[in-house]
Formats: sequence, structure tokens, C-alpha cells
Amino acid sequence: MASSTFNFDELAKEVLSSQKQEEMKTDKETKKENDDDWQNHPMFWEKGENGNCEDWFDENSDEFQALKALLHDDDDLTIKEKAEMQKQKGNARLKYKMQKMYARKAVEEYTLGIALCEDALKQGGRLLVENKIEEDKEELKEDKEEDKEEEKERERKEIQTILSQLYNNRAFAALNLGNNKRCIEDAEKCLELDERNIKAYFRAATACKNLFDYEQCLKFCKRGLEVEKDAPELKSLKKVAKKRYEMEKEEKEKRLEINRGSEVLAKTLTRTKKIKWGPPRLHTGQRLPEYDEQANVFAFFTLIVYPEFDQTDVIQQFRENDSFKAHLDVLFDPNGPPLPWDEKNEYDRNSVGLYYETNAVKPYEEEALAMKIAEYAGGDVKETMMQSELELNLEAHRTDPRDRKFVQLKSENWTLADVLKEKDYVVSGHPTLFCVVKGSAFEKRFLDGQWTY
Repeated sequence: MASSTFNFDELAKEVLSSQKQEEMKTDKETKKENDDDWQNHPMFWEKGENGNCEDWFDENSDEFQALKALLHDDDDLTIKEKAEMQKQKGNARLKYKMQKMYARKAVEEYTLGIALCEDALKQGGRLLVENKIEEDKEELKEDKEEDKEEEKERERKEIQTILSQLYNNRAFAALNLGNNKRCIEDAEKCLELDERNIKAYFRAATACKNLFDYEQCLKFCKRGLEVEKDAPELKSLKKVAKKRYEMEKEEKEKRLEINRGSEVLAKTLTRTKKIKWGPPRLHTGQRLPEYDEQANVFAFFTLIVYPEFDQTDVIQQFRENDSFKAHLDVLFDPNGPPLPWDEKNEYDRNSVGLYYETNAVKPYEEEALAMKIAEYAGGDVKETMMQSELELNLEAHRTDPRDRKFVQLKSENWTLADVLKEKDYVVSGHPTLFCVVKGSAFEKRFLDGQWTY
């Protein structure tokens, strides 16, 4: 049969539909886009998976299978020669790796070579083309059986060597395309065939680093350095990965510690202290209490709202066993500066009264509260918990306005714990009290529901 050389571009042209070629526009910009589209051979590519920011070659496409069959039918070259040809063509493309088009073309060339090698190995060593086998048939009959087996083994090893190189080179192309997982897969396949390939270790380690998998990155570095202890690229990468892995491990341990503490805190609040906690309704957001484990006492960020003037005061550390009287004495100290917004001087120590709101929101379950505490404190919130968080928004915890009610503090000698334990009181992000002038016209409007927030 006449000699022929397989050419990917020529065969791809045959696969492209005539309709697409007729639709090519003459406009310079449009022509460039169409040329890129043609060069990328989109019919052979499929969408990438998670961890891959680039599409990947579709080896199962009918078009690719047709091209592989045509390459198989080239009777003038051995499988080894065809695979070597594909490797060289891929290498030529990869010289221009900074351009995605050429990197993708390199992947295509390597993939054809890989397919040929794997098919040959699956056939049990039929590595020569059929016509060459026929020519050597008489000679092979005269050889000893053991010589035949040695020849097959030699050819098998040669194919495996080329196959490992093809996998290694395709791993490099995948790395340039951002296909980190594909890079790792191909590097691993290369190492299965050639465990001393330093470049494969480095490429796999680099891809792991790109995926922020520093533990796996270190493993590849260590394996490679066992082969070549002074490999500079691996040593440098190992140093970076080790530092980041240790930092990540330390952060993870901190987050897990926060998680454990969050579970304890949620349990203490809900079970021991009988406190009901829900999402915040005010702009001050979620303010979790500080816990003094030795004294078994919580200190709360507490907001004092003056609804008549839309003003607020903050008590940063309102311990649960502190009385309201003690804090009112400080807030309305007669020797202190006047309240700038109280122009009529109506708010003084003897004139004010405190209210709290019942059923402000629906409370969290204990597990949900632990999650909120961990999230607030920088803990490691699990994916399943994050999914739950989508359902734990304020809307899901809103209460019927008809169930909400402002209740006057029974006594200034009450502690914060007395309010927190009230049957219908739910902490909305943090304890909140409302301060008005007793007996005033605004107090009446306030209690009649004419003020809302």
C-alpha cells in the first residue's frame, strides 16, 4: 500500500460540516472568531468538572473514534511509530502553550497517541501493523517460542515507555489549561508506568497546590524527592506546601475547637440557663454573650432603645446577675452630662421605665444556635450546616405581630437573667430593652402599637 502520513488537521477538515464552512463570514473580526472555533475543534470537547476551569477532550465522541480508526488503518507505520508521531506533534503544539488553542490541540494529539497505545496493549502485544506481521510470519515460525515472548515483552515495554511520556505531556497541557484534576490523573497514570518520572511528580504536586490540597501536594513532593533527593523544583514546592499545610492545619484545629465550644455554649444557654435565642431584628446584628465558665455567668451586649427619639445606648457587659437598677443608676446619673437629644429634660432617673418585647422572633433549635455561634466566632461550619443556614433566615423566624407585646419590667431589682427566663421572651440577636417616660403621651402610643421598628 502507498505510504501515507496521518494528519490531524486534514482529517478534522473532513469531519467539519460543509454548512459551517459556507457560513464563514468575511468580516475580519468574525473570521478570527470562526478560525478560533475551527482550531479548537469544539465537537471533540466537553465541559470540565469541578476543579477544572477548562473544557476537556471528549474521547467518546463519534468524531474522535472515527479519527482514531483512520489512524489505526494507516498500514505503513507500527503502533510505536504512530504513537511517537502523535507525541512529537503534541510537543510542537505545546511550544505555544500560552495560547489556549495550541494547548488544546496538544491534548488532542496526545490523546490519539494514548488511545493507540492502550488499544495495542489490550490486544496482548500485537504491536506491529498487520502487513509487517505477515512479512515476518515465516521468520517468526522459525524462532524459538522463548524468543517470540522476549520480542513481545520488549515491544510492550517500548509502548509503555511512549505511553508514560504521552500521559506526562498531556498532564502538562492540562495544567496549562487549568484542568488540575485531569493533570493529576494523567500524572498518576504516567507514574504507574514510570515511577521515576520527576516531571510527573512536579506537575501533579503543582496541580494539587492549585486546588489548595497541600497535604496531597506534599505527598507528591515527598515521593518525587525519594527518587531524586535534590530536585530543585520539588524542594521549593515542598517548602511552600509544607508552610501552607501547617497554617491550614492550625486554622482547622482552631475552627474545630470553636465548634466544640459553640456546642457547649449553645447547650448551656438553652438547657442550663433556659434562654431562648433567635435571629437579630435590629441593625446591631448578632452579638453573642461572653461566658465566664468558672463563675458560670454570661455577660451580654445589651441595647437600650429610646423609641420616642430613635436613640440608643449600649451596655457592653451586662452580666446576667446584674440588676437593672445598677445600670439605670449609671445611665441616668444626675451628675452626668445631659442627654443631647432630650431637649425637655424629661428622661431622668425617676421618670423612666423599661419594657421588653415578647415573641419578637422564633427561637433557634439548639443545633442551629450552635451553628450560629460557630459561624459568628469563625468556626468551621460544615456544608450540611450551611445548607441548613439557608433555612434559618429571619423570614423563617418571623412571628405574627399580633403575638408580640411590650411588657413592663416588674421591678428594677430584677436581674437580666429574670427577663431572659421569661416564658415568651426570645433574645433577638442580643437582649434589647425599651426606655420611655412613664405616664407620657408617647408611652401610651408605644403600648397601643403606634410605634414599630
